[in-house]
Amino acid sequence: MHKIGRTFTLLAALCGSGTALYAQRAPEIVKWNATISKSSGASASVALNATIQNGWHVYALTQPTGGPNPLKISIPSGAPFVLQTPIPESKVMRREDPTFKMETVFYQNSVSLNLAIKKEGTAAADSIPVDVRFQACNDRLCLPPYTAHLTADLKGK
Repeated sequence: MHKIGRTFTLLAALCGSGTALYAQRAPEIVKWNATISKSSGASASVALNATIQNGWHVYALTQPTGGPNPLKISIPSGAPFVLQTPIPESKVMRREDPTFKMETVFYQNSVSLNLAIKKEGTAAADSIPVDVRFQACNDRLCLPPYTAHLTADLKGK
């Protein structure tokens, strides 16, 4: 009886650890931050950076349609700022993906982008809100797209 109980506990632990592997969430796999690199009364530069967990990747701004969800960066409506486009792309990787049956364009390990932001109107603001929608995948699965809501602090800049 004691041996059966120990075997059951071991099996439960193994099954539980496998479940934890697949229970990861996008914000745990990709950690974003936004900081002001320079600002004036009418504009700002926001450094947008992410670290991507080993074995995972995030699709690029230039990912063609018809496949995985590309990275999308926006300023929420109602904020007194406008994102200047196009956003210069950082170094990307390219790979033919048999699942999507197309070439995919993605970032692996990290992403660094510089956002040009213009102030719109006369409303005072202490920070710039930035929304980052992304899809994280590894070689076995893709997580649903996720939107990270970030804030770049204007105080002290």
